[in-house]
Amino acid sequence: MDDLRKKIDEGENWYQKLIEKIPGFAGYFEREKRRTADKLLRDYLANRLRESKDTLMKKANALFKAHDFDTLNELNEVVKEFQMVIDKIQYSPQGYSGFFGAIKVDTPQLDRLYEIDGTLVSLIEETEKTVNDDTKPVKEQVSFISEELKKFEKTLTDRQDALSGIK
Repeated sequence: MDDLRKKIDEGENWYQKLIEKIPGFAGYFEREKRRTADKLLRDYLANRLRESKDTLMKKANALFKAHDFDTLNELNEVVKEFQMVIDKIQYSPQGYSGFFGAIKVDTPQLDRLYEIDGTLVSLIEETEKTVNDDTKPVKEQVSFISEELKKFEKTLTDRQDALSGIK
């Protein structure tokens, strides 16, 4: 997460750095940087999941050609779950709110969001390993991926709770 913040800091121009020195604006710009980092991270997570989903779709074609319709049906359900998780990640509320927003997000909440997003990255890495492992039968992969997607759902709920101040 610090890498994203550092990259955004490096991309600032002289005008932004000058404006940040004005009292009251520094906090605003810090929140804007965090908002940008949050959006970049969520887009990154969604894209990685989309790539795994596309790989599964290729396996679905192979199952269809092999007439393995039972496994194909299970795989199609997992693909639907994948898309739901992708949508939740991509369209979840951002880790920031404006001055007049209903939910105010402070620095500790944002840090908690980054921690949760780190957990999401770990889950994606495990899912990618399974999706790309051609040594295991697809039926076994589908079962594992389904469990991983349940963990995603829980982690996304934790993220929403952290954002709303519940946890």
